[in-house]
Amino acid sequence: MVYWLHQFFETNQFFFMFVYGQVFFAMGLAIALQSRRYSRLSLVRCLPFLAVFGVANGLAQWGQIFIPIQAGYLSPHQISALEFVRVSLLALSFASLMRFGLLLLTPSRLPQGWATWLPVALLVAWEAALVGSWLLEVASEQVLLGGGETLIYFCLAGPSAFVAALGLHHHVQQEIRPRNLLAIERHLRTASFSLIILAVMQIVFVANAPFPFAYASNRDLVERYIGVPIYVFLSILGVILAYSMIRATEIFQIETGQALQEAARTRLLMADRERIGRELHDGTIQSIYAAGLVLESASYLVDDSPSAAKTKLAEVMQSLNDTIQEVRRYIYDLRAEPEAESIHLDQNLAQLARDLGINALLTVDVVMEGKDPHRLTPGQHQHILRIAQEAFVNTARHAHAKRVDVRLQWGEDRLNLRIADDGIGFTFLSNDGHGHGLRNMRERVNLLGGTLAIDSDLGGGVIIDLEVPY
Repeated sequence: MVYWLHQFFETNQFFFMFVYGQVFFAMGLAIALQSRRYSRLSLVRCLPFLAVFGVANGLAQWGQIFIPIQAGYLSPHQISALEFVRVSLLALSFASLMRFGLLLLTPSRLPQGWATWLPVALLVAWEAALVGSWLLEVASEQVLLGGGETLIYFCLAGPSAFVAALGLHHHVQQEIRPRNLLAIERHLRTASFSLIILAVMQIVFVANAPFPFAYASNRDLVERYIGVPIYVFLSILGVILAYSMIRATEIFQIETGQALQEAARTRLLMADRERIGRELHDGTIQSIYAAGLVLESASYLVDDSPSAAKTKLAEVMQSLNDTIQEVRRYIYDLRAEPEAESIHLDQNLAQLARDLGINALLTVDVVMEGKDPHRLTPGQHQHILRIAQEAFVNTARHAHAKRVDVRLQWGEDRLNLRIADDGIGFTFLSNDGHGHGLRNMRERVNLLGGTLAIDSDLGGGVIIDLEVPY
């Protein structure tokens, strides 16, 4: 069995080595394309070094396939030069991997200089040792390059993979877990685990070279005993690492979606402020100004016509009472939203209905059907409350209603909310202040992924039906 496996992999060595390089090269290329995106996470400033690791490592592995092919066309010194470039790319890849891990650790655990100079120092030391040994003719070029590659795996590749794994773990603990990004956390933990195994294999199973640690356990011995080359296992680890990191970069799409939702919420807030500011200017301020004019005219009538002055004072008092009611409605509109995590939607909705009845002197009937399955996110909770609040405000200001019926129904996979009043109704072509409120409601429904139906006729009241999937 071992002999058959050995023959199979030796016959297909070209294919498996190509796949080995392809895995890392594809990972590096995919991450390089993602690393240009904006993100508030520290991971984004580290991804270019992980991309360099993948691309450089892939090119180095491909060199083991294509450089021997050139032996029939190039001189031995030219082949040695190409091998030197290949091994240098390998060293550069693992130095970049170490830089990636150190950058993830620097926010709280290491001085900033370590992340920059430690990988560079190791890379320069290795290059200097290799070039110096070649100039001093310590050994043949083939022995020097083989020994240099072994030192890369033992002294640079293993520690770099350990540091990168530790950096990913630290990043998960500090930035991913607090954001409750469970899927991204799972992928990054998988990548960290694969890097740990990669580090162990790079240190334990090095290439056969004239070093004491390379005699006890090397890649040739592994292949001799189990028949499967070590690069097959490294390829599998590379696939796991590439898949995990590429899937983890989905965080950019999540952040983009969150940014769009935040922009939509900001737009809604600005629309609310603009509407309330316009209504305060056109309604409340004008009413107060008119009351002041009436008071001024009444002051001239106090001596000559006390009865006329009393009449005007009564008019002012009625006008100011109306203005006070209007200001109370504005305060109701701007009332602080309840905490979505601590109070259920039905309790919040009942509180809004009670406030409506007190402020607008309406009879409000609330009916709850079913049981809250606790599937709403805080954002969904707040959007539903704001839609109901907008409907209540419109009823209080424009409907001239006496009664409002509210029904909240919890379903298997969605909820239904109906708000109906017995007011004067409106037409959708009217310009009586409903336009901004309805627009805000529809924008919130779009953010919820639900549907909104509004049925109204002049004199027939208004019925609002909201449906929101969990």
